[in-house]
Amino acid sequence: MQLNENEKREVLKCIDSGKDLPDRYRFLLFADKREVELIWNGKTSETEKAVLPFQVIEQVDEPRAEKDSDARLQQSLFN
Repeated sequence: MQLNENEKREVLKCIDSGKDLPDRYRFLLFADKREVELIWNGKTSETEKAVLPFQVIEQVDEPRAEKDSDARLQQSLFN
């Protein structure tokens, strides 16, 4: 992390006056490189088959008739 001269002066001024460093400089100068992982009872690192909430949606151009009489009834509705 390279600070320019103005930033260095501002940091030194805060230190000399006993003030807290602004958050911007604290996070730039003292970066936290730790990784955090959630752990719970029964957690495993192996992944099996993932269950996804997708379902197949049937797309049809025309509704299908279950019986011949239904087909004739449907056709008569649109004529």
